[in-house]
Amino acid sequence: MADNDGSGRIEIQNVTKRFGSLLAVDDVSLEIPHGSYCCLLGPSGCGKTTILRMIAGHETPTSGAITIGGQDVGGLPPVRRGTALMFQSYALFPHLTVRDNVAFNLKMRGVAKEERASRADEMLALVHMTPFADRMPAQLSGGQQQRVALARALITNPRVLLLDEPLSALDEFLRLKMRSELKRLQADLGITFIHVTHTQPEAIALADLVVVMNQGIIEQAASARDVYAFPRSPYVARFMAGHNVLHGRLLASVAETHLLEGPTGARYRIPATAGTPRRTGEQVFFSVRRDLIRLTREETGGEAVENALQGTVEAVEYQGTYVKVTLAGASDEEFIVNEPEHAYFTHPVHRGDTVVASWGVEDVHLLEEDRAAGTKAAPYGEEAA
Repeated sequence: MADNDGSGRIEIQNVTKRFGSLLAVDDVSLEIPHGSYCCLLGPSGCGKTTILRMIAGHETPTSGAITIGGQDVGGLPPVRRGTALMFQSYALFPHLTVRDNVAFNLKMRGVAKEERASRADEMLALVHMTPFADRMPAQLSGGQQQRVALARALITNPRVLLLDEPLSALDEFLRLKMRSELKRLQADLGITFIHVTHTQPEAIALADLVVVMNQGIIEQAASARDVYAFPRSPYVARFMAGHNVLHGRLLASVAETHLLEGPTGARYRIPATAGTPRRTGEQVFFSVRRDLIRLTREETGGEAVENALQGTVEAVEYQGTYVKVTLAGASDEEFIVNEPEHAYFTHPVHRGDTVVASWGVEDVHLLEEDRAAGTKAAPYGEEAA
């Protein structure tokens, strides 16, 4: 067993978790640096909460190892791991005051009453809840209850704070406010935060490291910008919601580009990037960000135009800074254009109109094959749309 270096650095090494015949986590390896904010992101059933619970010590890996600060924590109870878990339900004791709720873990550890009250007050000040110390949980709003639960989790000075869908019970206004509070707390404390969520904007706003999961595996682990702007696979591109995923059969290579033919006969010109040799006839997957697509109101007249798709407007949704235009018949799956507000209202389109969506070769991002073959992201992606 390696010595504990006192940090919140986490290494997950070839971890598999089975529940009977159900494979919940499939040979996952991941390193989470000390002092980082990591979001485990994915739809329900992807394995993200199981990983969180294995780090906390509430589940035991079927195989593999988990280290915290260089120490293998296999077999250690939760109280000896240097972690604190904040549950989705907050689980505050209704018969205890806010101060006593926060101090409860110290009471269970035999800390004297004066000391635990003093430390509880310090934690309440950290989460801006000092004026509510003598109230009961029922007298608090949802956001205030969450702050109390955070203070209770932090009072044991953990190296790692584990958050299981902490914002899901809050309304939109409070969710945005508490998102900023979580980021502030993590920066102030300098400890490792691991946050489970199924909401893409939440992960992008908070995380230094976003880990996108799918059916028990990690599809991509990278910075928020890399995961959003440069998804590795069709699954990640679809799940992050900012991309349209397209594919075609390689027809020819010219200079530094490839020419593809899509399933509906469309022609796509894509970059021939280094290290990705292609064979004629091979299927190539790529994505184009919705906000990089140009929408024109003229039909193509039937001629094949490269990197242009003709479709019928199926839905128009105003999003404030942009208008989301959904097209039918443009490709073999849903195709969406996020058009800037001023451009849309200069030349608006309506349901049933025929339009053309186009993009440049430089806007194409090449994708790897899905690791979990044949899967698509659940419709959570539309929360970011």
